[in-house]
Order: sequence, then structure tokens, then C-alpha cells
Amino acid sequence: MTRYLLPVLLFAFIATTSTAAPLQGERIFNNMDKDANGVLTSDEAKGAVLQHFARIDVDSDRKITPRELHDAIVKRAQRHQVTVPSSSGFQQPRAGHRTSRYVPTPWPGYGCDDSPEVRGATYLKSAEEIRAMVGGTLSYPKSSGLRIVGTGHSWMAPGYRTLPMIAKAAGLEQRLHTHTSGGESGGLRCIWEKENGILGAKGRPQPKVMAAITTGEWDVMTWGSYTNDRPEYYFAWMEFCLKYNSDMEFYVFDGWPQWADGFAEGDREPRIENYRAHVKTMKKRTAEKIAKIEDKYPGKIHILSTCDAMMAALELYFEGKLPGVKGLNRRADGKSPSIWSDGGHLGEGMDRLEGYVFYATLYKKSPELIKAEIPFHNTELDQIFRRVAWQAVTNNPLSGVSDRNGNGIGDEIE
Repeated sequence: MTRYLLPVLLFAFIATTSTAAPLQGERIFNNMDKDANGVLTSDEAKGAVLQHFARIDVDSDRKITPRELHDAIVKRAQRHQVTVPSSSGFQQPRAGHRTSRYVPTPWPGYGCDDSPEVRGATYLKSAEEIRAMVGGTLSYPKSSGLRIVGTGHSWMAPGYRTLPMIAKAAGLEQRLHTHTSGGESGGLRCIWEKENGILGAKGRPQPKVMAAITTGEWDVMTWGSYTNDRPEYYFAWMEFCLKYNSDMEFYVFDGWPQWADGFAEGDREPRIENYRAHVKTMKKRTAEKIAKIEDKYPGKIHILSTCDAMMAALELYFEGKLPGVKGLNRRADGKSPSIWSDGGHLGEGMDRLEGYVFYATLYKKSPELIKAEIPFHNTELDQIFRRVAWQAVTNNPLSGVSDRNGNGIGDEIE
């Protein structure tokens, strides 16, 4: 039941959106509401409702109302880019906007050391106490490659998966230690709460990367941004890292457009100008966020330019210059390889592009300079991805990488 309840509710939602239906999930809610008082407690909730209780309970009052359950089902439909046929047989798709659940202001996770809500937090313990909470290898001596700790969600996974392989081909010994999870639970705030055992993860600390950070033997930290990220989420991590290694640098990816962002009002097919407009808005928001972080930690945070790289790939696709890529969205058009597998997550082979962006930004060198073979199903496409990644990185002033003489080596390391 845990696995299937919300999908069942989702299909019920799809089947009834065209009529004046009651709140979605009302029957399920009533079956669980044993005392018939109009709210669900964690003792009453079952299956996926219990599993996702904290997310559904948006006001964090430890009770789920019929409206909160309804909203959770609707948001799930939006995340999966559900479209419902209209009377004309077509309904414009909507992007699966990654909404974030309610977070109080101020967020107790940063700057509230005396708050009861963070009592016993990992970051308040000594380095020795934190390391004693976990096992395994927590540090490595400095070598040819960077030592990277990172957090992230499923949109970061392709880069984390391919970066070590790319670095190895470049002759570098890459060390990567991550704490990841899906969706919002892989964002900076949620991983901080999990590592510290506070707020949404009260009493269940999992300091996978914090324990490693306390050794002071990591060079870089990377994150996957998420909707409505606040500067203080970054401050919490940066302050903790710099306490143990003042030379650490920080990088956050800036996402990419989704398939549905290509549709403007009245469009029946995605258009490149719509993607351009959406990316312009995305980049403006990113720049505003980075500026606020820079005010506190100047020169310490940089962008992994995944958005620019993805936009460049889309430009080439619409020009018919992305060899071997057969479609935009495999779920919608049934074609593969495609840009997206489901309208949001990367399609087959696109993980290599994200990995090249990571490599180019972190090592400040063009992937085009790598001579060793990196197995890939399309050599021509691989070369395009290398070029696109370097251009995306060096043309973005927030990446911290430039190449004025065009030799493929960042000016910062020449």
C-alpha cells in the first residue's frame, strides 16, 4: 500500500478534473480518519500518506487536513506533468514545478543555536563527537584531483555519476563523497536537517558529509539548488565547512528548463523562443540569489552552468544539429535518445553533458582537451557536448571560469 496509494489517488485526480469533483482523496481520507474529527494524525495515516506525512502536512501542525491531502495529490500531478485532454483533444502541458513545503521564517536551522528546535544538532557537537556518529572512510590525502563533498537530488545525480569517469580520463584521482535524496528531500535545507537530526528529521541525525567535513580534508562542496532556496540554507553549510577548512570553495548547479516551458499560451508544440524566455527568467533569479550569498562570502560561491549548457543543446536540437538525439521528451513522443526522459529529468546520454559542465567548472579546463577515450554511444555528440559545456561555463560570469585566449585552460589557473 505504501508504494501504490498516491499513484492511485493521482489517477483518480486525472479522471475527475474535468468535472466538479470533491476534494481529491476524500474517500481515502475518511477511511483513515477513525475518530471522524476531520484531521489525520500520524497514528491514523497509512501507506504513502504516512510515508510522506511531513511533506503533506504543509503547516507542520502534525495533522493532515482534507485540503492538505488534496493539494498534495494535485502537486504530484503537476510534478509528473500530467495533462488532461480537453474537449478539443489537446491541453497545453504544464511544467512540473518543484514546489517546496512550508518553512518558518526565520528558519531555525541557521542562526538559532539556542532554539529548542535545534537542541542536540550535529553542528553544535565537537568534531570528534560528529565523526564518532558514522563509520567508513571520511578523508583522503590531497592528490591530483579534487576532494568533493556534495548534496543533491535526482537532477544532480547524472553529474555525480559521470564526473568521476571524466576526471579519471583526464588523469585525475577524483574523490567524491555525497549525501543525496530525491526531490526536495535532496535540497540544501532538507539534507542539512537530516544531517543534524533537527526539524523535519528531529532526533534522526545522519551526518554523512558533515562527519567528513570535520576532517578539514575536502576542497569543494557542491549542491543542487531547489525551488525557494533561501541564502541562509547556504550560509549554514558554508559556515560549517569554513570552520574546518577556510580554503573550501562552493558550487551550486542552476538547473535547466523543463519540456513544458517550451509552450506559451496557445502553442501546440514547444518553441525555442519560449525556452529562451524562460531561461532568461531562471538566470535572473539565480543571479539575485548568488548576489545575496556573495555579500556574506565574497568569491566563495560559483555556478555549475547546467542551465546554459542545456539551453545550448536545445538550440542545436531545434537547428537539427544534435546528432543522434531523436526527440525532446521520451514520455511525450516515445523517442529515445531524447533531451528529457520525462519532461524534467535528463534523457539517455544527456548525463554526459552535465558531467562535462561539472568537470569544466571544477577543474577549469575544457573537456575537449581530454585525450583518453571515454566510452559513449555517439562520438560526434560527445565532442559537441564537450564544446558546449566549456562554452557554457566560460560564458557565465558566475562560474568563476574564463578563457580569454581560447586555449581551453581557465585563466584562473594559467
